[in-house]
Amino acid sequence: MDKITILREIHPISKKEALFEDHGHSGWLYLTKPDSPVVVSDAWIYNRIPAPDESQITQFKTASPPAIKSYAHTNAEFTPLASDIFKFKWSPDGRSVALLINSIPFGFIPPGMPRGYSRHLTQTGPWGHDWDEQLYAILFKESGWTESIPEFF
Repeated sequence: MDKITILREIHPISKKEALFEDHGHSGWLYLTKPDSPVVVSDAWIYNRIPAPDESQITQFKTASPPAIKSYAHTNAEFTPLASDIFKFKWSPDGRSVALLINSIPFGFIPPGMPRGYSRHLTQTGPWGHDWDEQLYAILFKESGWTESIPEFF
């Protein structure tokens, strides 16, 4: 299956573009440079197939492969339905973006990191970081979030 861009949006302040693409075997969230199509960060969101073994990963000749068994949660396999609602949630300054599916955050990209966080990762590795609820809450609150982590930026 070819990749399908399900959602794309440019933040009005940061001018960064968020894209969510389904590659047929996995779904990925991307974030670009401001006013540019160049992707600088990504976050693995889900597998559409059972998580492959590490020995099988070479069959996916793509920069966005499905997460393997040793990194993917047992609930990581997800097949979107036509009724599913995909939405971006931006940080106030537009430097961070999260992907919500049916109002549930599946993954997010914080500022300055090449790999984001996924609810369906069991450990940090090549597919990104395992979920961090505290960081998610700090980044996506409406006010006061930048003061909470001054050394982060």
